[in-house]
Amino acid sequence: MTSVGQYPHAYALFAAGILAGVVTLVVLGRFRRYSRRVRLPFALLTLSGSIWATAYGFLFLPMTPSAELFYAQLAWAGAAVIPTVWLIFALVYAGEDQLLSTQMLGVLAVEPAVAIALKLTNASHGLLGSSLGPWRAMQPDRFAVSGADFFGPLGPDLVLVAHVVYGFGVAVTGVSVIARTYLKSSNIHRRQAGFLFVAGVIPLAALGGEFFFPFRINPVPVSIGVSSVVVLWALFRHQLFDITPIARDAILSEMRDAVVVLDEQDRIVESNGAASELLARPVAECVGEPVLESVRVPSEVQAVLAGRDRAQAVVEDDGTNRYFEVRSEPLGDQTRDRTRLLVFYDVTERRRTEEEFRALIENSRDVITVLNEDGERTYTSPSMTEVLGYQTDALVGEPVLDLVHPDDRDRVADCFDEVVSGDPPVRAEFRVRHKNGTWRRFETVGVNLLDDPAVGGVVLNSRDVTSRHRYEQRLRVLNRVLRHDLRNDMNVILGHADLLLDERIPAESKDHARTIKRKASSLVELGEQTRHIDTTLTRGPSGLEPVEVVERIEAQLDDIESDYPEAIVHRNLPDEMWVTADDLIESAIKHLIDNALEHNDRVIPEVGVTVERSATSNDYVEIRIADNGPGVPDAELSVLESGTETPLQHISGLGLWLVQWIIDRSNGRLRFTENEPRGSVAIVGLRSADRAASASDGGTITGESETD
Repeated sequence: MTSVGQYPHAYALFAAGILAGVVTLVVLGRFRRYSRRVRLPFALLTLSGSIWATAYGFLFLPMTPSAELFYAQLAWAGAAVIPTVWLIFALVYAGEDQLLSTQMLGVLAVEPAVAIALKLTNASHGLLGSSLGPWRAMQPDRFAVSGADFFGPLGPDLVLVAHVVYGFGVAVTGVSVIARTYLKSSNIHRRQAGFLFVAGVIPLAALGGEFFFPFRINPVPVSIGVSSVVVLWALFRHQLFDITPIARDAILSEMRDAVVVLDEQDRIVESNGAASELLARPVAECVGEPVLESVRVPSEVQAVLAGRDRAQAVVEDDGTNRYFEVRSEPLGDQTRDRTRLLVFYDVTERRRTEEEFRALIENSRDVITVLNEDGERTYTSPSMTEVLGYQTDALVGEPVLDLVHPDDRDRVADCFDEVVSGDPPVRAEFRVRHKNGTWRRFETVGVNLLDDPAVGGVVLNSRDVTSRHRYEQRLRVLNRVLRHDLRNDMNVILGHADLLLDERIPAESKDHARTIKRKASSLVELGEQTRHIDTTLTRGPSGLEPVEVVERIEAQLDDIESDYPEAIVHRNLPDEMWVTADDLIESAIKHLIDNALEHNDRVIPEVGVTVERSATSNDYVEIRIADNGPGVPDAELSVLESGTETPLQHISGLGLWLVQWIIDRSNGRLRFTENEPRGSVAIVGLRSADRAASASDGGTITGESETD
C-alpha cells in the first residue's frame, strides 16, 4: 500500500490547492469592492487551479481504481479550463472585454469542453494515450501530465500534444495582455499589473521547465500555489482589483473635469491629470492616502462625502481664483455605492459670467424681478430702492400685483398668465405705486424661464417711462394746438387779409396785407406739414417690401413739368429698378424734387434725376436729385447729420426732417454733395430688392459719408 509518507510532495499539492481556494474565497467575499466582471473570471480561474492541485494530490493517497480515475478526471477538468479562463480574465482586466462577444466566448469554450469530453470517454477511444489511463497502474511514481506523458508505446499522443500546445498559446496570450496593461499603466496600477504578470508567468515557467527537466511530479499545480501567494500579497498590500486600469483608460483620461476615485475607506485609488491642481501633493504620492489629507479643499470634500448634494470650492491659481463645484457620485451598481467618484466641475467661466451679469443687473436703472409661478417675487434687483423707494428684501415673497394700480391689475394679471402659458416675451405698460404714494408708469417685458434650472421663474425687466409718457402727452397737446387751434386762427387772419386786399386802400397798406397773407399761408402750410408727419410717421411700420421706383419717379416728374412749365427737367432713368423700402419712400423722393425747385433762385430752374446702381456697392441703388439752386446751407446739413437741433442751429421748416425720417424707416441713407457748377445733389441710397435676401438690414454703403 502506498502512504502519504512515501510521497511528501503531496503536501505541496494540497498546500497549493488550499492557497488557490483561499484566493477564491477572498475575491468572492469582497464583492462590494471588486467589479463583478473582474471578480468572477478571476475567482473561476483560482477555483480551477485549486481543483487541479487538490485532485492531483489525492492521487498519491491509497484508493480504489474507480476513485483514482475520478480524481484523475477531476484534475484534468481543472487543468483544461485554466488557460481559457486566464485569457478571459486578462481581457476583462485590461478593459478589452468588448472583444468577448457571446460568439467569441462560445468559440473559446469549445476546446476545453472537447478536451474534458475526450478525457471522460478516453477508455472507449484512447485518443489521449494509454499513459493517461489509471495513472497509478501505468506509472506508479508519476501521476501527472508531464513531458513523458506525451509518448505512448507507439509514439507521441498527438491529441494530447495539440491540447497542451493550444493551452500554452492561450496562456501566453493572456500574459501578453497583462504585460501590455503594465506598460500602459502608471503608479499603483502598474504595480498591480506587475503582480498579475508574475502570477501568470510562474505556471508557464513551470510548464516549460517540465519539458526540459522532468520532475517526479507535475510542477504546474504546485506553481499555482506560488502564484496564489503573489496574488494574496497584492490583494492585501497593493489594493489589487480595487479599481482596474479600465477606470483610467476609458473614463478618467477622457474627462476634462477633475476626477478622484475613492475606495470604501475614502482613500484615493486613482485620479486624472485635471485633478493635479486640486491635490496638495503629486498624484503618485496621493494614491492610497486618505482624500481629506490630500486635497487642497478638505472641508468642501468632507461636506459632499457626508451627504451634501454639492459644494462650492475656490482654489487660488497663480494669483487668480478658480471656482469648482464638488460632487460625490457612486462609481456604479457593481460596487454597490461603496466606491465613489469625487468630481470637481470647473465652473470658473460660469462664475465669472454670473458675476458680470450680476454687476450689470445691480448697476442698471432697470428693475429686474423674478417671480414664481404664483406671481410672488423671489428676487428684485437693487435698483428697486432707487427707482421706487422700496427695500428689496421686504418685497421677497410678496405678490407683484400689490404695487400695481387697481385699474391696471386685471390687464397685468392677464399678461402674466400669457407669459406663464407661452414662450414668447410679453410687453405691457402699467402704473406702479411709489413708496411715497405717487404712481409711476412702467414699461415691462416678461420672459418665461420657469424651466431654466438657473432661474426657475418668470423674469420681468421693467423700466420707468413716466418722464417719457409725460413728454409724449405734452407733445400730443402741442401738436393738437399747432394742427387745429393755430390753423383755425390763421384761416381767420387769411380771411381778413383778403378783405383788406379787396378794399380800396393805399398801396402801402396793400403791401402790408399781402405780407400778412403770405406769412399766414406759411404758418398754415407748416401746420399741414406737421399733420402729415404725425399721420405718417406715428403709424405702425408697414414693413419693407420691393418697390419699383422708376415708374413712380417718372409720374412725379410729369407732374413737375406741368406745375413748373418754366423749369428744365433732366431724366437719366433705366427701364426699371427695384428697391427694398417702406411705402412712404415715394413721398420722400417727391419732397426732395419739390424742394429743389421751390427754393431755386434761378430764372430757369433745372432739376435732374438719376437712378443707378451704387458705384461702391452693387447691393445698393442710388437716386440722385441734382439742382442749380443755392444749395442746402452747411448749417442745416450739420444739424441733419447730428440729428439734433439747438436754438442757434436748426433747419428751416420740416421737409428735410420728414425726408430723413422716411428714409431711416427704409433702412436707407441720405447725403448731400455739391453740384457743379452750382447747386446741390441729394443722394438717396436704398438696398436693392434682388440683393436684400443675401444681406442683413441696416448695412452701410461702402466708401460713402452717410448721415445717422
